Amino acid sequence: MHAPSIVRVGAAAAVLSLAAIPSALPVPAYAADVAGPATCYLADENGTIIEPRQEYTPREGAGGLSMLPSPVVAGQYTLEVSAPAMNFDPDQPDLHFACQVFYSSLGKVRLVDADGTVHAAQSYANDQNDPSRAAATAIPALPEGYEIVPGQTIRGFDAAARTVDPNNPADARAVGANTDIVIRKVANNPTPEPSSTPSTPAPSTPSTPAPSTPATPAPTPSVTATPAPSTPATPAPTPSVTATPAPSTPATPAPTPSVTATPAPSTPATPRPAPSTPAKQTPAPKLARTGTAAGAFAGAAALLCLIGAGVIALRRYRA
Repeated sequence: MHAPSIVRVGAAAAVLSLAAIPSALPVPAYAADVAGPATCYLADENGTIIEPRQEYTPREGAGGLSMLPSPVVAGQYTLEVSAPAMNFDPDQPDLHFACQVFYSSLGKVRLVDADGTVHAAQSYANDQNDPSRAAATAIPALPEGYEIVPGQTIRGFDAAARTVDPNNPADARAVGANTDIVIRKVANNPTPEPSSTPSTPAPSTPSTPAPSTPATPAPTPSVTATPAPSTPATPAPTPSVTATPAPSTPATPAPTPSVTATPAPSTPATPRPAPSTPAKQTPAPKLARTGTAAGAFAGAAALLCLIGAGVIALRRYRA
């Protein structure tokens, strides 16, 4: 925003010693856009500009008025670089005029990131010899861990001196605009600059994995129970005795001898061995058949003798 200076009005003696001091009025549409003398308007004897405004123009042939330069105000600039040293026309003593000097804030050099966040800012310095210009201004210190993004086009930026000169001959009010310099965080692993000669990567030798030896489980011994050989019982043969009737002979009965039957020896039952797969089976020894058939015949003969003796004794008894 532009701020006008105090109006240079008053008596002739007072005007010669008056200094231009900026005021807080807003900039009107008739403010200057190029550097030059201040514009003056007809005013009353108290220095109040008469509305509607009429620009003061010295009469032809009148002498020129002495000019005073506008003061330099820190952080501000003005395009009305000078004003008349008095507020009346000596050739027309009853004609008074007032001249206004407007000031505006100088711009800033700012460090911003890609999102537009301002990390640091510095107002332009004043040119102590010209109230309409700014001096070359050093950029603010970079925040820790940041760098200036390369390849930017920044008007008035001197990368070697790290300064910005915002003055633009084509635009007198360029000193009121901000100059933004984009910064970024320093990468932990910066991308290397591409080399003119491409490097040929060395062939990589594939690593041969070591063969893995599978773990061999320890064999678990299997215990197979060997059944004891069983010997099947061999049944003793039963002798079949057929009674043969003796012929009846009328003879004197002889004394009946007592015949005792000799029992046949019993052969113990030999269990038959059950077949066993894992163990070799040894056949059980067989007992010799002793006295089996002979005993049978002897028993039969004894029985016949008993029958014959009984018959003889019966006949004798009847006789």
